[in-house]
Amino acid sequence: MSSSLTDDVRQSAQTAYGGVPNFLDAMNAHTGVPGAVYVAADEALMDGLLSPAEQQAVLLTISAHHDSRYDSVAHARLAMDAGLSPTVVNRLLAGKLPEDERLRALVEATRQTYDERGWLDPEIVQNLEDRGVGRGELYEIFALYGMKTFSSFVNHIADPEIDPSLKSTEDALDNVPEKPSTLEMRRLVIG
Repeated sequence: MSSSLTDDVRQSAQTAYGGVPNFLDAMNAHTGVPGAVYVAADEALMDGLLSPAEQQAVLLTISAHHDSRYDSVAHARLAMDAGLSPTVVNRLLAGKLPEDERLRALVEATRQTYDERGWLDPEIVQNLEDRGVGRGELYEIFALYGMKTFSSFVNHIADPEIDPSLKSTEDALDNVPEKPSTLEMRRLVIG
């Protein structure tokens, strides 16, 4: 499929990421709308309250939650580029909490978001605020959750190859989600 929107997505991705990730190409083969939304959301979130390392901790947590191999590898690379150590990245991919208190609070907020589907009790919100995760940060986590859930779902269906530039990252990680062999097993693993 070729249209001005898919061309715009490719050009925006090339500018923002230095290339077009395989999952964007997989979407663009059918429609440019989701890719346009993804690139625009990604660009907007770069100017948010969460630092790049904090964003990546949140995104890794969500990627692992969705058992998205592609997203886990991509965000592992971005997390390390943003300053998170391989140890922290592997901890997050294994479902463990980081030792850093700020990152721990953000990861716990992320987990509570998906566990409670956003219905956070006032006590939880207050506890997060007391730990430095205010409403602004929480709302950015919600936006990141929406964006990463969307890309994980696309990747479950499209099953894009890991980009060549990310192969060394994939090989270096201990806790990248494995893709179950059948759809029934995937549903069982996810719950």
